[in-house]
Amino acid sequence: MRRKLPGFTLVELLVVIAIIGVLVALLLPAVQAAREAARRSSCQNNLKQIAIALHNYHDVYLTFPSGWLDNPIANEEAWGWAALTLPFIEQAPLHAQLGVTKARLVDQLRSLNGANGPAVAAAARTVLKVFICPTDSGHQGGLVHTNRHFGGGIGFAAAGFTGNTTLVGVSNYMGVAGHRDLANAGPNTGILFGNCTGDAVACPNNATPGQAVRLAQVLDGTSNTLMVGERDTFRCRSGTWLGVRNTNGSNDRGVIVVIGHSHPKLNQDVKVLTWDTDRIGCGEGFSSLHPGGAQFAAVDGSVRFLSNTINHFWFPNTLVNGTIADSTNPSNGTYQRLMTRDDGLVISNF
Repeated sequence: MRRKLPGFTLVELLVVIAIIGVLVALLLPAVQAAREAARRSSCQNNLKQIAIALHNYHDVYLTFPSGWLDNPIANEEAWGWAALTLPFIEQAPLHAQLGVTKARLVDQLRSLNGANGPAVAAAARTVLKVFICPTDSGHQGGLVHTNRHFGGGIGFAAAGFTGNTTLVGVSNYMGVAGHRDLANAGPNTGILFGNCTGDAVACPNNATPGQAVRLAQVLDGTSNTLMVGERDTFRCRSGTWLGVRNTNGSNDRGVIVVIGHSHPKLNQDVKVLTWDTDRIGCGEGFSSLHPGGAQFAAVDGSVRFLSNTINHFWFPNTLVNGTIADSTNPSNGTYQRLMTRDDGLVISNF
């Protein structure tokens, strides 16, 4: 008689394979969720470090930094708020190499004004992890999106840099400028907008020293006022920590590479109006690839996750541009109120 050998039948094998497939299908979403939770936590930590750096800056200069150092001349590159705070995120050598407190960015880049041009241009491409959210999958090796390039900037052109050499270090964290959508058009209602502070070399002709925001001016409360928020590169092209290519521009390479404002909804579509590439879309506002919303650092240093469903109404809702006075209108939504430092409006739960 033949001895029966132990083993699986074909039906049993298929059942086992089916069970393994079901378990894998159940496990993968959990693994992905765990990974995103870790990435979101890392992003939250970045925002916390940036908020602390801004407070340390305030301790030294008695104001928050300028969102960008304004300049009336087109295409002259200028420093942004993140470059001004480099010493406070343990990047003092980079701050010194760039010469942030020694000269304007455009002058540092111009090779005709000294031998620093090539070295500064190389430093401008430095990848800083503290300004990159791990969830963002769109940046090009730590450099800005090609739509945000600095090509055409007077300093870069004078230094002879073209093509990919004008892609500077990326940042997923934008300063909150406030209520006005054309954030480069004069003062704004938030924390980080274009003005001049005492740490810069010489204030531009159209700015007055001391215009930067002080902590005492945040009358709505530091926990009720947002200071820095996320913007992803994959959909919304993020920005840069370096500064602005054109301080009197509001397009892809204008001031929106360092700040955002309250007109676009959180995670707004990339294009809403057709006359500009991302006008009033998420390229001017705030966004992330975290499911359901984005993270912000408030003036008190806390980091909040705001949902896409947060109450949003921008007054005047039908106009292209608002004014500072519009920020106090009681019709404004919770999202708009959180981005203004002194509107006197009540903040509901969010």
